[in-house]
Amino acid sequence: MSNTTKTIAIVGVTGNQGSSVASVFLQQPGWTVRGITRGPSKTSSKAWSDKGVEVVAGDLNDVASMTAALKGVTVVFGNTDFWGHFMDPATHARAAQEGRSANEVAYDLEVEQGKKMVDAVATTIDTLDRFVLSTLSNTKGWSKGKLTFNLHFDAKWQAVEYLKATYPALWKKTSLLQLGFFGSNWKIPNAHAPQKQEDGTYKVSLAMSGDSKFPMVDVNVDTGYLTKALVEVAPGKNLMGAGSVLNWKEWCAIWAKQNGVTCTYERKERKVLEDSMGPLGREFADMFQYVDEFGYDGGDPSVIYPWDLEVDVKVTTVEEYIKGQDWSSIL
Repeated sequence: MSNTTKTIAIVGVTGNQGSSVASVFLQQPGWTVRGITRGPSKTSSKAWSDKGVEVVAGDLNDVASMTAALKGVTVVFGNTDFWGHFMDPATHARAAQEGRSANEVAYDLEVEQGKKMVDAVATTIDTLDRFVLSTLSNTKGWSKGKLTFNLHFDAKWQAVEYLKATYPALWKKTSLLQLGFFGSNWKIPNAHAPQKQEDGTYKVSLAMSGDSKFPMVDVNVDTGYLTKALVEVAPGKNLMGAGSVLNWKEWCAIWAKQNGVTCTYERKERKVLEDSMGPLGREFADMFQYVDEFGYDGGDPSVIYPWDLEVDVKVTTVEEYIKGQDWSSIL
């Protein structure tokens, strides 16, 4: 890159990932940060304007608006949001009308937006130095068709396949960022927060082996540093965003030590999720089974970790993350 001012455009600047990227690049000399959002006038968007971000309108359903928002940029950080679609009542209404699950409709919507985002980024090829695409591994592919309902993974990977097949010049300027399990997921109801037992101990229960290793990341802090690292090295990387790689038994031990309590891990059967949560339970059950049998990255040999890069990357370990949290709502 030259010494002139560079511009990074962040798709979804008000989200968990985009906010982290904006926070990091605002601190980098020689960088202008452009935040793309559907609602530039919203309070969440104005908060970024006040910090110095150039907030512009862009809608992933409208390629023309995205093309205009991305004009002249040096780097694009792009991501799409399966869960935003899944939580939208319109998705459930469409699913009922079509006789499908909301998961399947959300998959279609995310795939469509991913392709449109890639189409828009491709128009920047003359000024673009790097496209950092947030994605997840190809569950259906790496499991050889055994697992087909981990749709929030597979929808993101479809953008990668589309990019490779459609825009070879853009693909040469692309690096992938796969983010591990979010450390913050414990804050979501029925996720992995330890539950207090009658005897005063705590237990984590998930439909996943307690021995299978997986990556975990502090998405709100580390996404920006991981993106910065990918911009600083050659393109073509497939980076797993992780501060630690561990299993649930190890997570419980770290959490217990930090809080001076006893915490154990218990494996649920996937049928418990399916019976209590329907298609959403099947989605999570397929995800957990995938990680158990094939790994979070599916065993993709191209995946590297932050400690494999030729630059130092600031990441948050699970120990550091747990130490920094307020667990009073659990304890």
